[in-house]
Amino acid sequence: MAENPFDPVTLSKIANMELRARLVVDGALSGIHKSPYKGSSIEFLEHKEYSPGNEIKHIDWKVLAKTDKYYVKQFEEETNLKCFVFLDTSGSMGYKSTGVSKFEYAATLAASLSYLLLKQSDLVGFVSFSDRVLQYIPPRSRLTHLHAILNVLAESKTTGKSNAGVILNEFIEKIGRRSLIIIISDFFDDTKKIVRQLKYFQFKKNEIILFQILDPYELTFPFETITFFESMEDDRRILADPKSIKNRYLSEINHFVETFKQSCFENQIDYWLINSSTPLDQALIKFLARRESSLRSIQKS
Repeated sequence: MAENPFDPVTLSKIANMELRARLVVDGALSGIHKSPYKGSSIEFLEHKEYSPGNEIKHIDWKVLAKTDKYYVKQFEEETNLKCFVFLDTSGSMGYKSTGVSKFEYAATLAASLSYLLLKQSDLVGFVSFSDRVLQYIPPRSRLTHLHAILNVLAESKTTGKSNAGVILNEFIEKIGRRSLIIIISDFFDDTKKIVRQLKYFQFKKNEIILFQILDPYELTFPFETITFFESMEDDRRILADPKSIKNRYLSEINHFVETFKQSCFENQIDYWLINSSTPLDQALIKFLARRESSLRSIQKS
């Protein structure tokens, strides 16, 4: 069986992050018309056939599904968002079981989202963080801005503990109204504090999307023999029999995920749980569906 080109391990063999991002975006764009996440179109004046240089966000996916040809919508008023991509580089993001680490997956996702947004002529800012801001790149709209983001991604290392609530507080003044805020993390953090901080941004009419990246072993705990479990954020380590703690562990991790997910739902925060073995084009398809919904609400407001 041929390799899935969007499988995280297959993609990780491509050293050039920009090429990786382009492949993921192209894959998502070619596959979205087959996706169950398609949204309805917003009002437009006319169509024209897609040509290089047209903005991706104006492609009419319904027309593509019917005709297998790309057409773009012509709007009375163009809207470009200011976007901020937050990437967690804390120690726990370095964990991997058999595939790529959560951080490697998250970094490729961040690069792909940045490329897609810049391709749409949106302004993109980038923040890497643990318990403090490690790198901050202010929003720019030129596609060449991608290189600055990719350079930071290439140099980033996982270390320390995560404190996203404190980080978000630092950006309350930097992020104005009607921005798009994307946070990519495992959210092994104080999620109640994170949600409280995000509500401040919602008050200013910002759109928020959270990608929670977890390793398949974190979700299934398939260990069977006596194992040393070591913290990736401090010096703690324990020797344990996995079979004796598996049920309690799965109960705890499921409670953690579901509680966070429910809190996001109650506060109208878009939340996506992504297993780090999931093909990356699928993560982008979900994002594109939400992006189209955001554009509809902005055009109508």
